[in-house]
Amino acid sequence: MSDPQHRSPTVDRRTLLQAIAGGSLAALAGCGGDGAGATTTAGTTALGATGSPTATARPTSTAPPTSDPDGTTTASTTPSIADLRNDAIATVHDFDEGRYDAVYDRVTDEVANQVTAGELGTIWERRASGKGRLQSVSVQQQGTSGRYEVFVLRATFESGTLRIVLSFAEDGTIAGIQFPPSEESYSPPAYADPSAFSETQLTLDTACGLGATLSMPNGDGTVPGVVLVHGSGPNDRDGTIGPNKPYRDLAWGLASRGVAVLRYDKRSFACDVAGPITLDELVVNDALAALDRLEAHERIDPRIVVGHSLGGMAAPRIAARAGDLAGAVMLAANVRPLHEMIVAQTEYLVELDGRVTDAERRILDERRAAADRIDSGSVPAEETVLGAPGAFWNSLAEYDQVDTAESVSIPLYFLQGDRDYQVPPKGNFERWKAALGDEEAVAFELYDDLNHLFMPGSGRATPDEYTRPNNVAERVVEDLAEWAKARRDSLESTSVSTRTT
Repeated sequence: MSDPQHRSPTVDRRTLLQAIAGGSLAALAGCGGDGAGATTTAGTTALGATGSPTATARPTSTAPPTSDPDGTTTASTTPSIADLRNDAIATVHDFDEGRYDAVYDRVTDEVANQVTAGELGTIWERRASGKGRLQSVSVQQQGTSGRYEVFVLRATFESGTLRIVLSFAEDGTIAGIQFPPSEESYSPPAYADPSAFSETQLTLDTACGLGATLSMPNGDGTVPGVVLVHGSGPNDRDGTIGPNKPYRDLAWGLASRGVAVLRYDKRSFACDVAGPITLDELVVNDALAALDRLEAHERIDPRIVVGHSLGGMAAPRIAARAGDLAGAVMLAANVRPLHEMIVAQTEYLVELDGRVTDAERRILDERRAAADRIDSGSVPAEETVLGAPGAFWNSLAEYDQVDTAESVSIPLYFLQGDRDYQVPPKGNFERWKAALGDEEAVAFELYDDLNHLFMPGSGRATPDEYTRPNNVAERVVEDLAEWAKARRDSLESTSVSTRTT
């Protein structure tokens, strides 16, 4: 954008990404990354484009005219940061005063194809309901995300607050609108005992130095250690989604039960990921670096990899490359190809309310067409499709997680929530069980009332569940701790038997 001397300092990238995590139907414009729109849904209301949309020529403000070499004057369509800041605040006031058509006139075609002016109004009214009169609007954060300027705003009402994230294209049109979850604070699970463990902040030896936290049980003896590997999306080390932190729940719960846990920020969350990227570059290599860090700890033995969703799918590959792990755990790991899962998730979400709008049908058709292109192998490595570059999809096509799981000679543990709409048991957990269920060292656990985050609920699962405070179910933590300790006991027993012989 122009006028660089008037730019606000770019906000901390990690904070900004937390504020603009993906939404229920489409990721916020400019924030597509690693198939993030696929299997990790933040449960927010978000409108915008996946990948890199082309903005329409409907600017609402312009920079001062510039003179061409021939002396003619041309009006610039690139607004300054100050212009965008004012427009962001004005947009919130337009929402509050019911001028939904005015907001709609300023959005890109990409957004306009997903929602009508009336639906924008409905979204606002639902979010602002019961909060009373609007008293003030302030910009909490401002920063860049790819080619977009992003503003995180706070609207203060008589009885509450509301956060709004607006993403602007280069010509000043609104390329993304999001209403993130309320700023409710995280509540640790009752089963976590902070007096039973301590935490150390680390930096992993990776391409961009990923921040990490080691949760270590107190005492002097040797303990089993696990590395948590993220699902899709730009996840922090806690797996933060709204007010929930499922990876912190797991770490604190396991550490309270004598199992060390290393969790770390994902590369797409902590680093500026540029160019084509593969499964190894995005997931596997960093997980191996985390496992190496565990191996260097004198109290940790043996080591186990625990992958969630995309991380679960990659866990057999991580185990095969690590070479000397005591086991691998797959939490809600998919067997179906990821691009097929994205289409299936979209179908589920658009049909939740019993009707499919024309805009939703267009989105669904676009994603089906994109999935067909991925199936055909015709996506260039540099082109972004369904939120990820062709190189990533090509690397997934070359990886068979079931065959790899069958080839590793270590115990495997598959856990799945029966209310998981993102990685449904049918077609995933059932296929793992059909392929590996006869193996003596492979175990399976299906939890009736748990969702994709292994948090309890009832009825049909929806993205809105992730906006309400919850914790990973205690029985999942208990099962994982028992399984990890059994791996340690088994190795110790084998070692004693060998020495006796």
